[in-house]
Amino acid sequence: MMRTVTNRTRVLLCLFALLLVLASCQTSGGQPQVTTNAQTEATTVVTENTDENGLYYDELPDSLDFNRTFKILGCDGLKTQFWSNEPESENPIRRAIYERNVTVEDRLGIEFEWEMVPGEWGEREVFLTALQTACDGGTPHDGVIAYNLVPPVVAVRGYAANLYDTEYLDLTAPWWPSVYLNELLVNDQIYCLVENNDFGVLRNMMAIFFNNDRLEDRNLESPYDLVARNEWTMDKLSEMVKDTYEDLDNDQKVSGGDIYGVCTATSSKMDAWFYGCGYRFSEVRDGQAVSLLTDPGLNDFVDMMVKFLDTKDVYMYDPQQSLMFYEQRAYFYAGITMMCEFSQSYGEINFGVVPMPKLNSEQERYYTHLSNTHDTWCVPYNVKDLDCTSAVMECMASESYRQIGPLYFETYLKLRYAPDERLAGMYDIIRESITFDFMYLFSCVYTKNPKDQYKLCYQQPQTYQWASIHAQYKSAWDAAFQQIVDTYAK
Repeated sequence: MMRTVTNRTRVLLCLFALLLVLASCQTSGGQPQVTTNAQTEATTVVTENTDENGLYYDELPDSLDFNRTFKILGCDGLKTQFWSNEPESENPIRRAIYERNVTVEDRLGIEFEWEMVPGEWGEREVFLTALQTACDGGTPHDGVIAYNLVPPVVAVRGYAANLYDTEYLDLTAPWWPSVYLNELLVNDQIYCLVENNDFGVLRNMMAIFFNNDRLEDRNLESPYDLVARNEWTMDKLSEMVKDTYEDLDNDQKVSGGDIYGVCTATSSKMDAWFYGCGYRFSEVRDGQAVSLLTDPGLNDFVDMMVKFLDTKDVYMYDPQQSLMFYEQRAYFYAGITMMCEFSQSYGEINFGVVPMPKLNSEQERYYTHLSNTHDTWCVPYNVKDLDCTSAVMECMASESYRQIGPLYFETYLKLRYAPDERLAGMYDIIRESITFDFMYLFSCVYTKNPKDQYKLCYQQPQTYQWASIHAQYKSAWDAAFQQIVDTYAK
């Protein structure tokens, strides 16, 4: 049975911490405020259940010793986010990942054996075949760490174990995100898990980067101040980038060599605009998943994005968008937080980072979408020892919470990669605003992926309309959604 928190002190501290978070992240109008490192440090509480930084320990018994090899199937293209063989690496993150894994081995008496298989977007069937072949052959892997859209497919195909009723997973612990559980835990069943402090999660949060110098040249207000006043909206962004286009390369063409108000990607990163504005493709109500593909609001978002993108001031093109921002040819850039890691390679850039803009000031909160390159756990249905696997998953997530998250998020994102002190508070807002969508996570079950068909409507509005696309695929989409729902009815 899933373990629950029994220590009274820990429960009281959790409630206390929650009150502190709510107090520091809300203005009188209910909107997030910028918090500082000093504010965070001032509220640290240390007890027998926390370390010197106020971070909780897990409740795994010290006596655990499985004395065995633990085989993990991992996505080769993303392995640097969860695997390292560099104990002496000059990169502190690589060292921390290595040390985290060694700590788990030492605590549980296991030795990791990693099998890396291609498994990103274009190679996901290769990964699925490797997993299914191992299961069908009777020698399943002990655990699977995959490209985030793969484990839901594993579940629908019947190859994933239910992780709710396990011996050692404590899904109430702070290293498991409640927003993910709210979407994926249905009928006391959950087949996939994401860690709160997974390196892939922390570096793949979508946000808006902005060039301070370019904004100051045009006497435009700082987005930091707009966020603080709850005025960071799509309309405000459109207003700020109006008439920013410049034909920098003088070729009389709108091209990647010019200057733009906004540069953004055309691939999955475009989903961040949709979720940032509070839209969804589904929701879970009273433990039941409900499709929202017929919601009239989806047409409203298409209309808004068509207007937003139909101007020279906005450039939407994959290969150039990050380079354009680094070379200071864009005022704003919609990208993932890991882009800060490379900014210093291009010289001094006076930049800032804020959440994706809201639809309007009436929207209650910001929403952060994760790019599809973060890591997700799942477990083969016929795993040999689910107790051992649940202990490994709990230990990995717990150690990441104390070793990986603080190092990367607090030290590198907030300090080492940050050009000013105000950025730390923005990263807090961005991280606290992460959201998930049940249908999006299961979207690869569909033959014609609804999220990708939907984007066509504002990327190529002369060719694609949502009403006609929905009518064309409605029967197939309804059948796929029912197949997903049926996975939780078994």
